[in-house]
Amino acid sequence: MRWQTALLIWLAAVAAMLGGWQMWAGVRGETAAAVAAALPELPRGDRLAAITIEKGTDAWRFEREADGWWQTAPFRHPMHAELLRSIPDVASSLTVLDSVSPDDPLLPSRPALGLDPPLARVAFEATDGTVHVLHLGRRGMAGRGWAEAASDRVLIVDADLHELLDREPPEVWRDLRVFPGLSVDVDRVVRDVSGEQLVVERDGRFWRITSPLPTRADAEAVIHHIGDLAAVRGEAVLFDEPPDIAAFGLAPPVAAIEIEGANMNARLLVGDRVGGASQARYGMVEGVPSLLRIGPADVGRLLGDPTLLVDHTGTGISPADVSGVHIRSDAGDLRFTRTLGRWMEASRGEASPGSVEQFVDTLCRTRAAQVALHDRYPDELEVAIVTLLDRHGGPLDTVRILQSETPEGLQWAMENGDRVLRILPADTQLFLQPVEFGLSGTP
Repeated sequence: MRWQTALLIWLAAVAAMLGGWQMWAGVRGETAAAVAAALPELPRGDRLAAITIEKGTDAWRFEREADGWWQTAPFRHPMHAELLRSIPDVASSLTVLDSVSPDDPLLPSRPALGLDPPLARVAFEATDGTVHVLHLGRRGMAGRGWAEAASDRVLIVDADLHELLDREPPEVWRDLRVFPGLSVDVDRVVRDVSGEQLVVERDGRFWRITSPLPTRADAEAVIHHIGDLAAVRGEAVLFDEPPDIAAFGLAPPVAAIEIEGANMNARLLVGDRVGGASQARYGMVEGVPSLLRIGPADVGRLLGDPTLLVDHTGTGISPADVSGVHIRSDAGDLRFTRTLGRWMEASRGEASPGSVEQFVDTLCRTRAAQVALHDRYPDELEVAIVTLLDRHGGPLDTVRILQSETPEGLQWAMENGDRVLRILPADTQLFLQPVEFGLSGTP
């Protein structure tokens, strides 16, 4: 019959606990006004300057600054203001069901209530320096909990704040964007993947790639890439202050993305895959000891094809600025000059309408189907050198034309003095022979 004895003891304990809660829920020894005044008016909105939370040996401090809310301890991290503001909102809306003297002989001991020491301590600091502190004790039946706002009263409150702090650890209120505040005003983006570095730098109104080869960058693609970086965020905080980041492929990192500018200097470390078939990876912002999980879509934004940032056109010159074209090829020299909307060749007369314009547009506007970086310029494929001229006959830029045989036919490419081959779409037409411009074969 031991099980019957144990059951009776358990039922008696539950009954006693329920009875205690019912007793305190029913006590109205205080006036309604005294109960209502037991919880101080907490600062909210613009009056709130800081929040401190202590749970056991852990402590967090959050402060409102000019650019939003920040976690300032145990380390600095931007926060989601709307999530953080839920703490004083919930605390301010607590209903005080009863206010009891700590000396009441019917009241269980403070350690039994979870108030000595408190299970949680929440301090709200106002902009005028006033600090209001709530001590939270144990939760009980029917959605109620013990709390203390001053040493001379023990409160029975609804347990909404208890539940919030139990349900949401402070890291879930963090803004997990890895580059918060990132904009196109940055000066430099450095990407290092397994020791291969790509550096994109602002050059006045334009962008240039300075490593691994100096070349023009596609401004639209760079701006889009910066927008992608600004959108990258951690899926979750795995844990803070990992003892050995090398275990996650972060020392050295598999990849690193660094942003430099007047208002931002930040570096993201990207490590090993999290595990299994997932493409998610470990990540950590340098200087912030928080290990993140970065999802597959964001890994793609960080580590996508770097050649997409290369300017895919043959030259950065606008067709409107071109007043002359000098073509040197095996077919001889052709020197065109724009005159009153017509193109005249120096020794062969007027070119056929639109032929030179089409040639210039191909160099200046046609985007390569793909780009390839070469350590050595393939001289053997070069078939022409084209110099674009200004209205005074001075050189604006030079583009080399290359041609190769493929199973599908002739393949055209352009090179702008940067060892970057811009391979043109298969249907591209490039004129080099005089007759293709409507000119006679001989001068």
